[in-house]
Amino acid sequence: MDRLRGLPAFAGGPLEKRPELKVRRASTRPNRVGFAVPTEHRLQVTSYPGIRPGDVLETLLHELVHLHVGRAREAHAWHGRTFKATLAQAMDEAYGVVGVPTRSTLHGAYAEAIERQRAQPQLELDLA
Repeated sequence: MDRLRGLPAFAGGPLEKRPELKVRRASTRPNRVGFAVPTEHRLQVTSYPGIRPGDVLETLLHELVHLHVGRAREAHAWHGRTFKATLAQAMDEAYGVVGVPTRSTLHGAYAEAIERQRAQPQLELDLA
């Protein structure tokens, strides 16, 4: 999380202060794999059986974007244009993932791209 907070996409924003992070464990995949509360500067990510590294990486970054952007004054305040643009920039900066269509607010599209990259031996993601 600390490495991700330092991404240029988050420069000058609220992530300069470390947010509270809680990891919840679930026995099955939950409907909400993570959430952020910008007014309390905290986020939660859920671990569940079968979760892949790409799922965790996507969810954590997704929730950090929520803390950075907050509720935007635009259509679809939580997952609107500002959120999607910031998430795309952060995914590129963090993992080199670009060109992922994000028509939905559901988690998973970026996770698939991260998993594909992780499966390629010539590419190494800095996950530290």
